[in-house]
Amino acid sequence: MYRRLMFVLPILLFAQAAQARQVTIIQPLALSAGQPVRITGMDLDFAPDMLTELQESDAKAARKRANAGLPPLDPASYPTGPQDGALYATMPFKQMFPLVIRDVTREWKLNDGTPIILRITLDRLKTADAAMAMLAASSDILEGTVNVVDAASAQALGSFRVEVRNGHSGWAQMIVRGGGVREKLAEEFGLELSRHISGRRKKPD
Repeated sequence: MYRRLMFVLPILLFAQAAQARQVTIIQPLALSAGQPVRITGMDLDFAPDMLTELQESDAKAARKRANAGLPPLDPASYPTGPQDGALYATMPFKQMFPLVIRDVTREWKLNDGTPIILRITLDRLKTADAAMAMLAASSDILEGTVNVVDAASAQALGSFRVEVRNGHSGWAQMIVRGGGVREKLAEEFGLELSRHISGRRKKPD
């Protein structure tokens, strides 16, 4: 019995959380397959239902920033600069999210071609409840709608919905889950966004 438990424990510790990333097309993209595009801007908005979750998330980020001895950020600004994932954890969500999306889309080479603007409205952010995950299951969730607009003509080029859900069940998966949850959700949102706009399933070499 003891040997059996010792065999099962590593499996539990390294079990992967169930991940579901889904894109639902609202309006098909008016882009040819594989057409190069360049993201020149992004408008970000939040549904009212997200505000409470955002306040809690931003409060945690502010504490991390203070503990790191970093100066407060202007809540009305949108920082720019080189990729720095360590600093993202200390930023309010509305400042962190665009930078993560920028990094992901650049990796997918969405920075050369027809200029487009992304208008993103996020309507659900939820982090897994540890107690619920221990008893049954709980999920980290980020959902929203992406409208793609021609930067030159302001013409709508299409829209789609992205739903990222990372499910966790049991104490082992919560341990493996680790920190940086909202940054991981933003990265996965950017991954699905990039796949859909580029028409590719894999990141280019």
